[in-house]
Amino acid sequence: MEYVGLKVEFSNVSDGNMSFAWGNEADVIKNRQQFLEKCAIKADDATIVYLEHGTKIYKIDTPKANLLEKSKQQSLVGDGLMTNKKGNALMLVVADCIPAALYDPNSKQLAVLHAGRKGVELNILKQAVEMLDAERPEDLILVAGPAISGDSYVFGTKDGVDTELWGDNFIKGDDEKYHMYIKDELRRQAIDLGLSENNLHISKIDTYTDQKYYSHRRSMATGEAEGRFAIIASIL
Repeated sequence: MEYVGLKVEFSNVSDGNMSFAWGNEADVIKNRQQFLEKCAIKADDATIVYLEHGTKIYKIDTPKANLLEKSKQQSLVGDGLMTNKKGNALMLVVADCIPAALYDPNSKQLAVLHAGRKGVELNILKQAVEMLDAERPEDLILVAGPAISGDSYVFGTKDGVDTELWGDNFIKGDDEKYHMYIKDELRRQAIDLGLSENNLHISKIDTYTDQKYYSHRRSMATGEAEGRFAIIASIL
């Protein structure tokens, strides 16, 4: 998918598992190579980050952490990548958490973010906006891919949840269970940071119910094999 100055692609189950943690090394390398070819991106131009559920974002001037070498997967440990270099492709892998790209068309800077429950609670989006130092935050473009929806992100109790932070995005449903709406919370944070509603492209796909995407929670519930899908983005 292309936006103004930005290209963002998401893999799915048909592209295969993209994580070395959940698959055979040779298979993952093959899957990543084929996905990159489909996206018209060279492996040498791509950087991947190993996730830790925080807010650390790396600035990338030249590609690092070769995504085709398993031994280098933990070269960069954090939850985001940022670049202002055209041709630098930024990648991470998820299964239920929100994979997002944030782009400033004015300064031509790009960030790719992992926004799961913890990342949203810590407001990784705010961290990225501050690092972009956008003069006009209303021009920022946010593209958020498939992720678990509130209908599927269910908790038996509210223990351990910051209910004040989540507000109406953590509610008790008619099923007497608690539902967490991480996509809606990300949208709320984006608006609070000055982004325009017109520039928010947040996928409605629920990874838990859509078999085209890997879902950690669905795997735990059904026993199906784990896997991860990828987001990769670059400046046009």
